[in-house]
Amino acid sequence: MNQKQKLPILIGAAVGALAIAYTGASWWAGKQAEITLAKQHRLIADLPYFVVKSRDYQRGVFSSHERTTIALNPTLAAPYLEMLKLAGEDAPKLELSYTQTVRHGPLPLLLSGNPTPLKAAVTTDVEFNADTQAVLKKIFGEQKPLQIENRIRFDDDGVFSVKVPAFTYEETLAKVKAVWQGLDATLAYGGDFNKVDIAAVAPGLTFQAGPKGSLEVKDLRFEAHNARGRAGIMLGEGKLSLASAHFTQTEGRNIDARLEALSYLVKTAEQGEFIDSSGDVAAKTLVLNGKSYGPAKLSVAATHLHGPTLAKLSKIVSKIQREIPDPRQQAAAMFDAFRKDGKPLLRNDPALAIKELTVKLPEGEVSVKADLALKGFEDQDLDMPIKLLEKLDANADIKLPKQVIETYVLWQARGMIAIDTEDGDHPDASELDNLARNLMESQIRKLADQNLIRIDGEMLSATAKWQKGRLSVNGKAIPLPWQATAPAEAEAGDEDEDAAAVQ
Repeated sequence: MNQKQKLPILIGAAVGALAIAYTGASWWAGKQAEITLAKQHRLIADLPYFVVKSRDYQRGVFSSHERTTIALNPTLAAPYLEMLKLAGEDAPKLELSYTQTVRHGPLPLLLSGNPTPLKAAVTTDVEFNADTQAVLKKIFGEQKPLQIENRIRFDDDGVFSVKVPAFTYEETLAKVKAVWQGLDATLAYGGDFNKVDIAAVAPGLTFQAGPKGSLEVKDLRFEAHNARGRAGIMLGEGKLSLASAHFTQTEGRNIDARLEALSYLVKTAEQGEFIDSSGDVAAKTLVLNGKSYGPAKLSVAATHLHGPTLAKLSKIVSKIQREIPDPRQQAAAMFDAFRKDGKPLLRNDPALAIKELTVKLPEGEVSVKADLALKGFEDQDLDMPIKLLEKLDANADIKLPKQVIETYVLWQARGMIAIDTEDGDHPDASELDNLARNLMESQIRKLADQNLIRIDGEMLSATAKWQKGRLSVNGKAIPLPWQATAPAEAEAGDEDEDAAAVQ
């Protein structure tokens, strides 16, 4: 056999060997993908929000298929179902089924023009009921309303991508129009989900309900970067931002509300075996029917929280939510769990704080600061509330314009106009306003005379402290009921002893 005759045979043998090798590699990758997907499935099954009704996995050589049905946890659904029952409505079937198509590696996306090596590429198709499917087809046309893909690398790290495609939906007769600019989200995870990075963007939504009103939302974003710490708590930060939202209602009560530059940031860090967490919410402005509110900011923190105890309680609470349907029994079980397993949280001097709360109102700016710390807790203190209170330290500062209180008082007073008197007459609005103002001014002066409020022009302020079981406001001691009776009892006891001595 000459060289020319051998060449096709060698090429054919090489192609055959390559095909056999790829088939074997695909079978192996499929087996490994099944293990990985079973692990991911357990993560869903362990969540307290769902109950897995069924799961069927059929593995092939080059691809596999999985069909799963999950239902909303009956514990969470019970209040909603009870309301429907009272309203005489039929309870819906709160279940969802989905099918996953698993294309095995080593090159599962090659036919799509992507040569990236992967253990598997998984696409998910959600099965909607016939009525829902009909509505979605009217909105999305031939597009899949929810597109989910999971690309799993050989080290079990991977990326979920979720897309809701853009659409324009219009009902001419009803004068309804909705324009949705789509949603793109990715979730990059470590193989054991000990690391998760999320990025999601929804550019905008506009909805017009004819002459009744409208809604416009622009640039909604969410980003998070988290990794599991030594105690098992996810650490890192997450941020949500919204460029603007505008809502109008012209039918019935007129409403025109515009929110600008809303943001939310949460951070969680680990210091040794303790967890520190903080949250910040801010908004540039809210314009409500022509009145401007803002900027506003809320900054809160929880520090020196015992990490191992938090992780343990988290697992216990999830189990209680899954297994106990009655809300009252749930609350009792959680309280019992805290008494049994949560005491290390209290033993380790936890602290909470409102670091900043500021809101600019049309009447002026309101500001609040407060903190609360527990020090020196002992287990038996849970059975002695007074002793526990003595180990709390707290401080609070509040400042607000007098006009804010006046606005609230007048709002309450004007609500009384709708109440008929015995003669069937309504109170005069201006007289009621004057009466409310006079009562308010009288109360403010009385509190100022008692040094319970400080007055600085049109601003009111107060500082409260709680230390070693004692309350003071603006430096003035305020005896609590059990503290106010103690001196009197002691004095009465001394008088009895003196009388006995005289006799």
